[in-house]
Amino acid sequence: MPPSAQPLSADEEAALEEGCALFDEGKFWHAHESWEDLWNDLKRRSAASNEILLIQGLIQTAALLLHHQRKNRGGVEKQWAKLKPKLDGWTTAWGLDIATHFTVIQSYAEDAGEWTLRAEHHQLPRA
Repeated sequence: MPPSAQPLSADEEAALEEGCALFDEGKFWHAHESWEDLWNDLKRRSAASNEILLIQGLIQTAALLLHHQRKNRGGVEKQWAKLKPKLDGWTTAWGLDIATHFTVIQSYAEDAGEWTLRAEHHQLPRA
């Protein structure tokens, strides 16, 4: 059975949505920063470890796409290795289609070195 996430507080939901909007605009660094605030909030309130790792995995997808934009193969490969165990197995969480996002991010990881995909065209799929 896939993991499930508990509802976020209003402030946490706002931080998630802010990061999603920035991500969808191709502002991966800024999305990373917004989600990092949420990650720290979840850790502070002792949220479930799989939820903390989920946010960390989303942060790492933003970092992977930033490395992809910069044609940094090592950075892409490093982020993929770190995020893969954090997102693998999730289907949806907090209104996001994590499974589809994971599959798309995998295609960017596999594209490292070829650089045929355009990272700024990827938007977070909604559930």
